[in-house]
Amino acid sequence: MVDLLVRREVRGLLDAQKRRGLRLRLRAALRLLDRTRSQVTVLLTGDREIRELNRSYRKLDRATDVLSFHQHDLQGEDDPAGDDVFLGDIVISVETVLRRAGGKRLEGELARVAIHGLCHLFGHDHHRPAPARKMRKLENRLLRATRS
Repeated sequence: MVDLLVRREVRGLLDAQKRRGLRLRLRAALRLLDRTRSQVTVLLTGDREIRELNRSYRKLDRATDVLSFHQHDLQGEDDPAGDDVFLGDIVISVETVLRRAGGKRLEGELARVAIHGLCHLFGHDHHRPAPARKMRKLENRLLRATRS
């Protein structure tokens, strides 16, 4: 299950079709990982709120595209502890995603950062080369498989 919350200040930036498409791609990614009974909440917000969260939790005083807040210390997408549980929250700044999308389709960029956040919920990280390669490989597999 994927719950999608949209802050008022970014509601006008994403129509219902884009929001529905994002939810469907995350649900498809969970299905591919055999985690259909697990739950994720996605908050679509703006730069101000994500900057506050980034400052509070990561001590970085800047906006970013996505933050993840996991509920379980999972050891990858195959960790059995990730089944039938609330995995955590993914917070996305729609304003940052729009800026970084450049000429790319907004839907694709939203999906990319959401799936990146989902990989973090499963315990993946990208601060060291070997884990970063593993995370990037999973992201790419999920993005390709969930394209509509």
